Amino acid sequence: MNKFYFTVPDVNQGIQLPLEIKWDFEGRTDSIELYENEVIKEVIGIADDFEIARFSHKEDIQNNKTEINYEFNFFNGTNVQSSSPTDWVNSYIAEGFSTEEVYFYKNPFTKSFFKLDFYNTPDTKTQTNYFTIIIPTQQGDVETGVSISPIPPFNNVSIKKPKYKLDFVGDKEGFFLYWLRKTEFLNINTFYMSAKFFDAKIGVFVKMMNRPQSSLPANPFQFNPNDYFYYKVNLDYTNKTYQVFNHANVRVGTTTPITWYEYVNPPQ
Repeated sequence: MNKFYFTVPDVNQGIQLPLEIKWDFEGRTDSIELYENEVIKEVIGIADDFEIARFSHKEDIQNNKTEINYEFNFFNGTNVQSSSPTDWVNSYIAEGFSTEEVYFYKNPFTKSFFKLDFYNTPDTKTQTNYFTIIIPTQQGDVETGVSISPIPPFNNVSIKKPKYKLDFVGDKEGFFLYWLRKTEFLNINTFYMSAKFFDAKIGVFVKMMNRPQSSLPANPFQFNPNDYFYYKVNLDYTNKTYQVFNHANVRVGTTTPITWYEYVNPPQ
């Protein structure tokens, strides 16, 4: 019979198991804060620069003037289909105001105004009105030799007419355009300007065109509104100025005024 002897060591034995351990707990708090910031941005959005800048009319290098000129004409005829351009008159009397209302600045006249709207496109199906400027009737040029009464001095007075020369001094309401200072939020440098006159005497808006309807080649009520209801306005973000162009892409508003004509609706 064989005998086997096993020597038992007098120290503790251990088994080594090769388990991979990565000590990546450091920095996990920072990651949680970054994630929280991302969630906050998604919920409340990122702040955009909505600061407004003031754009002035660009100087005309030919006459070294910064003024911008508007002229609004109202229909004074009887039938637009047999009218001529002379039937549109630069006078509030043609719109239906009396000489007394204009001369004495009565409420129906002083509460009236011209409204210029600025769109991103002339297409009425897709356009957005981004801003508006108001030109009050109390500004503007005058027409002379108007008679209110045969009794002096009211037999020869001057009253306001819708012809404007706006500049840094004098009549300046409506001279400046206020728009975003930077292009990061909305990158738009071309707008399309339309015009309406609010007649407070009868409480309606009168739509204006850039040409009289008598100048249309065919039917005065059938035309492309994109071509006849707007002027183009270009902004210069660098110099904070603007220029206005007509349908032929010729600059207007300088020696040649921005001319508007009352649009006459077709007969019912």
